[in-house]
Amino acid sequence: MPEISDTLALYNAMFERGLGEFPMLRHRNGKVYIGFLVKDKSQLVFKDRGLCEGITSSQVAPCWDLGIVGAIVDVKGKAWESLSFLGPDHCNIPVDLSSTRRRVMGRLVAGTGENVLSFFGSIYRGFETMLANDLMPLVMPLAIETKEGIGLAVTDFRFASVPMDLLIKVHDLVRTAVDRQMTLRVEEVHVDDSEFESLFGRFQHQ
Repeated sequence: MPEISDTLALYNAMFERGLGEFPMLRHRNGKVYIGFLVKDKSQLVFKDRGLCEGITSSQVAPCWDLGIVGAIVDVKGKAWESLSFLGPDHCNIPVDLSSTRRRVMGRLVAGTGENVLSFFGSIYRGFETMLANDLMPLVMPLAIETKEGIGLAVTDFRFASVPMDLLIKVHDLVRTAVDRQMTLRVEEVHVDDSEFESLFGRFQHQ
């Protein structure tokens, strides 16, 4: 499945909904890059963070097939305003997951009871679920067909054969991106009037 370097409309639509907040894994001419999409003079530009000096494409090759854990998609009309993360059950992943791996992913559960295998929710909550279960999600410029349309692949960077210090740096990069948005997002938390009164009423009436 080819990388989608020519579908600027997809990139632009996703960028407007937060794609640039999440680190992206790329490779070109045998070299590997991890960085972010940014707008420069109205053009989308990939800015490398310089983390992968000396890392070759062969070291991260499994991320492009065996490591794929789902996709991010620009789905409209959901309770959340961000991009969506869809787990493998909702995606046409180019490599069949083994039965063992499917069982493992089915056991990777968030505090809400959702598992990675069948996850369908905001990208922030999806990435938080994966981090909490020791996965290391990175976006890739790789088109993935999903039940909600074409999306961008998300891989588990732990499938790369790279030094531990790089894994730690990448984990911190993803954790920072998620934490920046997960501090009580309104789109994720719904509190009815009675619950609000029980939580905050005594402060209102003082």
